[in-house]
Amino acid sequence: MQIVTDSANDLPKELIEKHNILVVPLNIEIDGKNYVDGIDISHEEFYEKMKKSKDLPKTSQPSPQSFIDVFKEAKSRSSQVLALHLSSRLSGTYNGAMLAKDIVGEDIEIFDTLSGSMGTGLQILKAIKLFKEGLDIKEIIEQLKVYREEMKVIVYLEDLENAVKGGRVTRTKEVIANLLNLKPIVHVDDGYVKVLKTIRGKKRAIKNLLTIMEESKIDFSDKIIGITHCNTLDEAIKLKDQIIKKFNPLEVIVTTMGPVISTHAGIGGLLVCY
Repeated sequence: MQIVTDSANDLPKELIEKHNILVVPLNIEIDGKNYVDGIDISHEEFYEKMKKSKDLPKTSQPSPQSFIDVFKEAKSRSSQVLALHLSSRLSGTYNGAMLAKDIVGEDIEIFDTLSGSMGTGLQILKAIKLFKEGLDIKEIIEQLKVYREEMKVIVYLEDLENAVKGGRVTRTKEVIANLLNLKPIVHVDDGYVKVLKTIRGKKRAIKNLLTIMEESKIDFSDKIIGITHCNTLDEAIKLKDQIIKKFNPLEVIVTTMGPVISTHAGIGGLLVCY
């Protein structure tokens, strides 16, 4: 089976290479200049440009030809192709994949992860695990639907700067939030990003991520937990250590947050998914 995904999956490069995953890159526009995610701009370079820009970066779905080229390569590698993509409610990427499938051929299965970042990444790893266990693609998709439904994706926001740039929050509300040291926590709910709660103080807010995990009453001993960060590696490692100590999961993967979710989260953002 050949896995295809888009660059919003945020899996570490070594896992992409290990599992021979094909990636269709999204497009990014910052200050009028266009970039191809992961090709001519890295996550770290994106953070620097985002910090300096007065306007919110824009991300857009891959070109139809990008999908067609990758799907053709995937079919040359395997008769079984499974493509897992960024939430259709956050981007047109999934619909673009469906259009390309109609051109390339019907023997490609497209799955809407209803997530992004490592929320998509973990679903990819789940699909690979299920294939190794002997399930066919149809069975894998049925299992993925259950996994997708149960998945939790929680994001800590350091500030509201990007929300202000994007017009979702007024500058006045940002000033008030800063004065009160309010830290929003958002989550991915049914494919959309929604505010979950607002906590006063950074330490309390990040600690609340652990509280949310604890309240889920999940046995993490056989689960992989994903953490992505927007230019805040030290906090991500600290959170990983706390998660291991408290929940003893099978594995914790820490990696950088890509442009799609970083544009919403802003510098200092932390995402946890399980």
